Amino acid sequence: MGWIIFVGYLFCGVMCNIFYQIEKSSTKGSKEQKIATIVMYCFAGLIGLGLLILAMYAIGWIWYFFCGGFLIFEDQPFWDKVVCGLMSLVFLGFIFGFIAVCCGWDPDSRR
Repeated sequence: MGWIIFVGYLFCGVMCNIFYQIEKSSTKGSKEQKIATIVMYCFAGLIGLGLLILAMYAIGWIWYFFCGGFLIFEDQPFWDKVVCGLMSLVFLGFIFGFIAVCCGWDPDSRR
């Protein structure tokens, strides 16, 4: 399955580059340029959507293993489940915050 995903990413990347070159080489405002632009952004969107799905899948497994996985296999009192659920949300907030800071968000900058 991993090889299929890898080949899919390679195909989308090659198609993005091909249509980008077609867009750059065609005359400005032509029908060929408009079609190449649309197709290029479609393939770029597929790549972005695939990466988003993989990232959310990974974050889900991280949340499961570190925050709430034991709640399924062990019988805990109700308030322990509430506390563990709130702790997992705090941990998940730290993960999303870390990803946001790595992507360039500056928490000190205000409008």
